[in-house]
Amino acid sequence: MFGGMSNQDVAVELRALFPEPLPEGIEQSPDPFDVLEYATQFGDLATQVEERLRQLEVRAVSVAPATPGATDVLEALQRRGLSVVIVSNNSEAAVRAYLHANGLEALAQGVSARTSAELAELKPSPFLLQQAITNITADAAECVMVGDSATDIQAAHAAGTAVIAYANKPGKRDRFTPHRPSAIIEHMTDLLGDGSALT
Repeated sequence: MFGGMSNQDVAVELRALFPEPLPEGIEQSPDPFDVLEYATQFGDLATQVEERLRQLEVRAVSVAPATPGATDVLEALQRRGLSVVIVSNNSEAAVRAYLHANGLEALAQGVSARTSAELAELKPSPFLLQQAITNITADAAECVMVGDSATDIQAAHAAGTAVIAYANKPGKRDRFTPHRPSAIIEHMTDLLGDGSALT
């Protein structure tokens, strides 16, 4: 999501919001969500940290690289009459900004993403995925999730949907296999084929 800004850089910015020294594990973590999770025990500070994370995510939209083949896939799904909802642990504001910046708004029927510092709702919890399914009045058994992380696969299993793992980086296929996704692809356009992966 952060494009030209590393996760480590974002984590540094979030840590700067804390008035007190942090535990070593949080001080050294390159993951912004580790910092946000730690902040949740401090009430209003969690809101401030989440808001700053959201701002950085939205700012990153201008430099975030497009996923190769994603537009072709979304257009093909629309032609087939299939609904698409974007499910993300990133902020809803950032996801919508990305869709707008890339002219994809008309190709997505909704966004189910982070709106607060309530981390229990984020993947691997099925909450966001279940919310997406409810919003399009679908049944979980009719849905397919396409995700690029182990938490996506876990959320899909918990929600009762099929899941296609997108192994877009070296080593991901091996990491995904133990989680038993319905299928693994390496290129987004692999979803097109004969359409069987999405039906």
